[in-house]
Amino acid sequence: MTPRHATRALGLGGLLLLAPGCLSGARNLGAATTPAGTTEVGVSLNALAFEHGRERAYLPSPELTFRKGAGENWDWGGRLGLLGLELGTRHRLVERSPWTLSVAPSAGAWYVPVTNSSTEPVNFRLGAQTLVDYRINRTWTLTGGASLMGAFAGPLTVFQGRFNGTHLVASPGGSLGVAFRVSPSLELRAEGGLELPLDLRDGRQPLTGHVGLTFRWRRADVR
Repeated sequence: MTPRHATRALGLGGLLLLAPGCLSGARNLGAATTPAGTTEVGVSLNALAFEHGRERAYLPSPELTFRKGAGENWDWGGRLGLLGLELGTRHRLVERSPWTLSVAPSAGAWYVPVTNSSTEPVNFRLGAQTLVDYRINRTWTLTGGASLMGAFAGPLTVFQGRFNGTHLVASPGGSLGVAFRVSPSLELRAEGGLELPLDLRDGRQPLTGHVGLTFRWRRADVR
């Protein structure tokens, strides 16, 4: 990766981190990018935990994921859930065994079927995640992540041009994951994390959390 590419990736990540988001769930990503010429597809079983009124609520969130290697130090991909779609890139900035550092900007649109305080059904999200891998050996890898997602959240009336009740929310968060390489083409990854939504008008919102489990397969692209 050239210094120019690194500067561009850092600048893009910095701009996205300044954007105003809501809980977006487990991404189950490591810092290592998908090799060029290969594609990864996965199935994720995730759950979101949040405060609904005065009680704790839990929402299942199954997803399909994919990543495609685009260059020596970056890839692109996304995740498709029952209620939304997120797309993004991942840029590897540093690799010094056993450490890898990457930044992963993303954008997405989601429907949130719960309303609580600043949470609204329609969410447009923009943000970035910094990922650090520590490879214990060829089989096991630990991943730490720090993120800041921003969102425009509003009622369904936004599609009619009526923006009463909309919110801008910033959500700093952190995650910890572990990956087990079952075979060269199959990976199992588990992740847990927390996010603290901050409404830019109404202030701090209740803490939210997520856990996720992903099975991911890698294959060479057909030429």
